[in-house]
Amino acid sequence: MSTTRANLLMLIPPLIWGVAFVYQKTGMGSIGPFTFSFARFFFALITVLPLAILFERSNFKIIFSSKRYTYLCLITGFFLFCGMGLQQYALQISLVSNVAFLSTLYVPIVALISKFIFKKQLHWVIWVAILLCLYGSYLLSSNQSVEIQKSDSLLFIAALSFALHIIFIDIFMKELNSPFIFGSVQYFIVFLLSLIIAFIFEQPSLKNIQIEWFEILFTGIISAGIGYTLQIIAQQKANPAPAAIILSMESVFAAIAGWYMINEILDQNKIYGCVAIFSGVVIVQLIPTMIKSK
Repeated sequence: MSTTRANLLMLIPPLIWGVAFVYQKTGMGSIGPFTFSFARFFFALITVLPLAILFERSNFKIIFSSKRYTYLCLITGFFLFCGMGLQQYALQISLVSNVAFLSTLYVPIVALISKFIFKKQLHWVIWVAILLCLYGSYLLSSNQSVEIQKSDSLLFIAALSFALHIIFIDIFMKELNSPFIFGSVQYFIVFLLSLIIAFIFEQPSLKNIQIEWFEILFTGIISAGIGYTLQIIAQQKANPAPAAIILSMESVFAAIAGWYMINEILDQNKIYGCVAIFSGVVIVQLIPTMIKSK
């Protein structure tokens, strides 16, 4: 596969994920957020697990015979559960665009964790990017009702969870390249924890789940399963800098999908906020890649 084709293929996952934000929101008409999550990640699991068995069968023993790898899988799955659960819960009230762009704040948070926890050097322009993200977050939420602001505030915790999730993925994948098994374990953990919470706080029923069948299948099979797989395939051949920008387009596609599919209109402040956050996220990903390439 050529680099150009890989970059074009890389464009499909963020497009899928952007549309998935709308279906995550509309898929809760008859069920609660954690019922939606456990149904969604059940289908994500049965989509990715066969790929793990087909391509990475020999790594099952390596992972589950090692306490370190097992703990890494469990911790990473827990942070994915926290991020996805809070994101899904916030989508009951918050706009799709707010959820999408505020969730991408995990990118500058990863940079901050790298600086203060792992003592890595940051290029000075990263601080400009972080200020842009903070300013954009303010513009997105400042003129909302108190209820929506509270909902949006959950997304900062979700972004922190996603940041920790990314960091532990990086640790695992540098030691053992087994993305499908790693993904399968994470999806199982999200499914299991969401199932437990759903039965405690919600009243899941097969009848109500069937009402939301399309949204669940899209976000489970197409978004989590196929999108995840396409990203892995394309990222092996894509150039890192364009790939970082392309993957950041997820939030832009989500805002467009929210406007086109469910008529969510952005006012001037929100548009400026989206642009500020997107600019900051791109800078945070692009500068380290450019420095590394040099």
